[in-house]
Amino acid sequence: MLEETHYNTANNFVDFYRAYRAAHRHGRGELKTHFQHYTIPINRRHHMCVSLAMEIVSRIAEHHPDIARLFYLVSCEEALDESDSYIQHCEENGIERAGSTLEKEHAMVAMKIVVGGREGVLLLDPGYHVARAVTVMKDQKYPHTGWFTQSDEPHCKREYSYAMHDQSADYVTWTERMTRGGKQQYEESLVYIARPYRTAIDVTVRRNLVYNFRSLLSRDAKGRVCAGLYFPVVPNPLDAQVTLFYDTANATQVKQKFKFALFKDPEKIPDPVLAHLENLAPQLRMKLGDLIDLMVDLAASVHDAEFVQQVLEINNDINELSADN
Repeated sequence: MLEETHYNTANNFVDFYRAYRAAHRHGRGELKTHFQHYTIPINRRHHMCVSLAMEIVSRIAEHHPDIARLFYLVSCEEALDESDSYIQHCEENGIERAGSTLEKEHAMVAMKIVVGGREGVLLLDPGYHVARAVTVMKDQKYPHTGWFTQSDEPHCKREYSYAMHDQSADYVTWTERMTRGGKQQYEESLVYIARPYRTAIDVTVRRNLVYNFRSLLSRDAKGRVCAGLYFPVVPNPLDAQVTLFYDTANATQVKQKFKFALFKDPEKIPDPVLAHLENLAPQLRMKLGDLIDLMVDLAASVHDAEFVQQVLEINNDINELSADN
């Protein structure tokens, strides 16, 4: 499934921008109100973590409906400073009341299991390109997955480990170990597995609309990100840049950064830049014209200073709200 689907937060950014501009054609509008009431489109073409989680359950249901019924969506709080206080906050206030201060920026799929009387959970995470079913046993014994290498590129090696949290079996601790230049860095996230995540679209997908980093990524069957584009959303339109990357025939990867200004007019895209789009399009399984249209639409959105300013303000407000978690 990873090979057949993309991780895509570029198109939903364009859709969000278009809907905002359609509602405010004449001057500045209140993006925060639009953000809160925006009807989020969900389809099987433009996936992010939530729809990828739904997609994998749907595909399992086609072949094994009885097994698919046991899977459910779960929420994830990423990059926590300290997990014990987070869990304490949720347990003391109740998960529903605590929810207003939680970010829940990621979602995956879970299924509770029992192996020889021992409790565990099975996790599927297509949103982070994990190409395996991760088994998390409470006692961390077989068939517990333990540490595994998620990606190993020349500049960075990423390893993941999942384990039941010591303080509460309602949570799985997801630890990421990044190795760069011989130095290791750890990041910890929490997956809440006690209950199905019923508000994934309204919370996780909506939160992503104003996230300040966008991407469109193609993955191979092993979860390697092999082609795509990505860019930060920045305050100054003159600084807006996008990185394009793709594999070549001789097993190397091309990575080029361009100013978004080059894509404002589809008729004036320089030939060298157009050549990169021609190489990238088939690896994204897109027609060249569709990729050019996307680049033009992205350029329009990131060059709308008023829109971008409000996006970054909302993103910052959300970050501050969840900063203590």
